Amino acid sequence: MRLLLACTCMLMFSACGGDFNQARGYFENQQFEKAISELDWVLFMKMSDVEALQLRAMSHEALEEYEEALTDYKRILQLKPRDGNAYAGIGKLYWEKGAYKLAEQHLLLAAKEKPEDVDLLILLGRAMIKNEHYQSADEFLKSAREIEPKNAAIYFYRGIVQANLGDPWTTAAQFNMYIMYAPDNLKAYYNRGFAYMRMGMTEWAKEDFDYVVEKNPNHYEALARRAMCMIDFNPSQACLDLQKAAQNGSDYAKENLDLCR
Repeated sequence: MRLLLACTCMLMFSACGGDFNQARGYFENQQFEKAISELDWVLFMKMSDVEALQLRAMSHEALEEYEEALTDYKRILQLKPRDGNAYAGIGKLYWEKGAYKLAEQHLLLAAKEKPEDVDLLILLGRAMIKNEHYQSADEFLKSAREIEPKNAAIYFYRGIVQANLGDPWTTAAQFNMYIMYAPDNLKAYYNRGFAYMRMGMTEWAKEDFDYVVEKNPNHYEALARRAMCMIDFNPSQACLDLQKAAQNGSDYAKENLDLCR
């Protein structure tokens, strides 16, 4: 009788047990709730399944359920203390939460285990920029460049680093490389102008926004930012552009219209 009961229980769990491949299919189709439900069963049958924990953490992360994702990543590290994917996952979670010091700490641990992961190296560099660790950020971004020399994002963030290190010419050179490799050239000019503007390089920023507006007169965010670049030396034209951009939905223009009153 006991044997029959045991066999019945095993059959029941086998019938209800989750399927990792099915869960992965749900994840790839962005059906994250279904993926989590399937993985709950997989992990019920085997709590130490690191691959299932990783996928469930990523599913929670996609749903912005950060605490649940963090719990799964920490469980992975209990099982595999040097798991680079788990450290990277935790680092990304802290990045999303704006906890940049914790993000840097965990991304650095991840990079030690995954030194060839370019996306990881770029995010680590960005976290270091947030924490004003500019020299370290530059070193990791240069490491990423050695692996993927045509990755536009590397040059964009190196440009930001060099600007903060007080080297305008290297900054310009990095942003020029960014323009060269960026897949969307118009967006690249806008992003470079935005970066120049934030660094106080308004003349260079205006040139980029001029280019964007010339190619796309309906790019009202570029129009608004160009206006702010010339508010001091050509206020009448700047205010006309701000008003036009505001009328066409630019929040940035609306926020700065008071300068024209």
